[in-house]
Amino acid sequence: LLGYLKPHGRQVLLAYISMIVAALLNLYIPQVIKNAIDQGVNAQEARGLFTAAGVILVIAVVRGVAAFGQRYYGNWLTHRVAYDLRNHFYARIQSLPFAFHDQAKTGDLMSRATSDISETERFTGIGMMDLVSTVVLLVGVLVAMFLENVQLTLLVVGPMLFLVGATLRFGYVVRDIFKAIQKQMGVLSATMQESMTGINVVKAFAREPYELDKFDSENEVWFEQRRESIRMWANYWPFFTFLLAAAVFLLLWFGGPMALEGRVTVGTIFALISYVLMLNGPTLRLGFLVNMAATASASAARVFEIIDTPNVIQEKPDAKELPRMQGDVRFENVSFAYANGRSVLRDISFHVEPDQVVALIGPTGSGKSSVINLIPRFYDPSRGVVRVDGMDVKDLRVKKLRRNIGIVLQNPFLFNATIAENIAYGR
Repeated sequence: LLGYLKPHGRQVLLAYISMIVAALLNLYIPQVIKNAIDQGVNAQEARGLFTAAGVILVIAVVRGVAAFGQRYYGNWLTHRVAYDLRNHFYARIQSLPFAFHDQAKTGDLMSRATSDISETERFTGIGMMDLVSTVVLLVGVLVAMFLENVQLTLLVVGPMLFLVGATLRFGYVVRDIFKAIQKQMGVLSATMQESMTGINVVKAFAREPYELDKFDSENEVWFEQRRESIRMWANYWPFFTFLLAAAVFLLLWFGGPMALEGRVTVGTIFALISYVLMLNGPTLRLGFLVNMAATASASAARVFEIIDTPNVIQEKPDAKELPRMQGDVRFENVSFAYANGRSVLRDISFHVEPDQVVALIGPTGSGKSSVINLIPRFYDPSRGVVRVDGMDVKDLRVKKLRRNIGIVLQNPFLFNATIAENIAYGR
């Protein structure tokens, strides 16, 4: 996925600079309030309070500008990556051969092109940026707290690190669950697509109850998988809030007496508590982002499973073009088997001269369509050579070869276009 961000380096740079500026300004606010408490309230100097108020106002303005840049460029990257990924996915689907489409389910491909790319889109731009922002803030808070008071910070580091570790473990565990959820969504889409495509057959045989039961069964599997993910998230949430409360408790329990004894200032205690509470949103967000990353990872795997599928119909770099096809077709000891291993043709040889009319006759499954499909290289033979005008079809440019062949398919299909556009589609 990172490869889809590389062409947009300027937007990535602006987005992450804005994100870092916003995070650093957030870290500075507790310091301003600490100084206001120690120098303004305790020393009873109004100037310190006014100065702190002015600094916070300036920080709010600058942070607002940075937040705008972070959101604008983050969302721009999110949708741009989805745009590029969707185009790449669709182009790959178009380029894959008949052998792939024989095995693939249309509904599952539609689910990958819509649901899976949408889930990937949610994380790739703004989601990934929020994850980095959260990590930067977590590290920044720890550094700021250590600079304030090492002893008190060490008291709360344990719960904080345990919380981060638990969050990361949660993301690792739920990844497989979300992968199964996205796979099941593909099954649901395929079931619905098959039923809608064959709706005439369904109604002709009054099989609506059967189709409803079949869909309901698959839908229930999806619901149970979703329920399991919700259960895991619900178990994690109370644990998270308890650890945050425990960190604040430790600061007050041990820091309060230290402030009363004068070993630390009240402002320092306030700053430390502010930093811990500042983790409330980011750590909650971290759990959500890990959840989102797990979903996106599972969805991206399904998308790239198609994009990375090898194309078995390869065109040679030095493939030739026929200036004008004469129509001479020759099969030389051709054998062919489909991907499932089922053999259809064995040692077929024949010669068709230009302008000669030939009809292939035989029972269903005898290989008539398979013979025809080998000429435009919808498939490649397992053995032997198919020649057009004396040249092996593997030595010719695929698009040029197919544009010189007129084909009438067994099952007619009309695109959502005018009659004229459908008639002219082949040219």
